Amino acid sequence: MRITVSSWNDKYQLRFELDRFEQIFKIGHDEVSGLEEIQTMGAALAESALLRFVSMRDSHRNLNIPSK
Repeated sequence: MRITVSSWNDKYQLRFELDRFEQIFKIGHDEVSGLEEIQTMGAALAESALLRFVSMRDSHRNLNIPSK
């Protein structure tokens, strides 16, 4: 799983990516003390994000979309 932090439009974007799936959390600059706190939040959210990715993958597999 890749975790990326970026800053745009007065918000930090905490992005989790795995395979074709992505989750983004947007946190206002005024809500945290800085990048170190965002990194701590990323570590704290990593396990639950991974579990959501598993659920997302299962949902995607169960769509029964015909192959091309």
